[in-house]
Amino acid sequence: MTDQSGLKKRSEAAPEGPPHDLVRRRGQKPAEAPKGNLTTSHTSSDSDKSHINQVPSLTDLTIQKLLTESLSERRLQRYAPAAGDAGVAREDIYLWNCDLADAFQFALHMAEITCRNSIHSALLYKGNRWFEDSTFRKLLDGPRLNDLDMALADERAQHADSFDTHHLVSALSFGFWEHLTTKRFKRYLFPKGFQKNFKHAPWKAELDELHDLIESVRRWRNRIAHHNAVFDKGPSAKYQDALTLISWSSPALEAWVAGRCRVNQIINARPRGKE
Repeated sequence: MTDQSGLKKRSEAAPEGPPHDLVRRRGQKPAEAPKGNLTTSHTSSDSDKSHINQVPSLTDLTIQKLLTESLSERRLQRYAPAAGDAGVAREDIYLWNCDLADAFQFALHMAEITCRNSIHSALLYKGNRWFEDSTFRKLLDGPRLNDLDMALADERAQHADSFDTHHLVSALSFGFWEHLTTKRFKRYLFPKGFQKNFKHAPWKAELDELHDLIESVRRWRNRIAHHNAVFDKGPSAKYQDALTLISWSSPALEAWVAGRCRVNQIINARPRGKE
């Protein structure tokens, strides 16, 4: 597990659509797999390497035309400079980006669920009906309080007498759980440090480091959900953030997820023309 106690404050802006002019500079090397103190599950076996080194089949003119007609010229033009650097069609880079986004889904899935469960464990110290606690509700900002009440209404309508707090946990957004790691909740939820709930986080890590890590993972998940370009936005570092967030709850789960995900393989399978 990588020690994230020095995690820097993120100031990344929320994605607003695929900009057409922010591209990889000519001559820049392709993304590499994360480096550093990774678990053995992050390394590739000989059989993995043979897969990584294979050049994906490039799209033919018929598929290129189909994608241009269906996805728009402007969207595909976002990938043109990177494609030119690699000596392939822009559609090849676009489809590779789709594969990369897809490869992230499992790690992001596990990161979000383990994170919200760890935060929920802190809420449960306030009782099974923490969502009715007046102090907690006053700490929530307006939008998050509205999110809570809407989720409560929906889940109670759906589950009636069988409703319990676990229905609510899955109904609330990742942004809601991120909000609970802001400073306003420090004394209420984490008076002795958030490590009581994120049991494998570095003991020196501060609450704002947890918040920044969650924010990074959430913003990346949203970028993928909005079908934006991710191949040149630091995918290796974002993958490491997702794994780190998982590891702060369970290093064993992080190692298993890392062994199951194909993010590194897809990064290194970037389409390239014949040299």
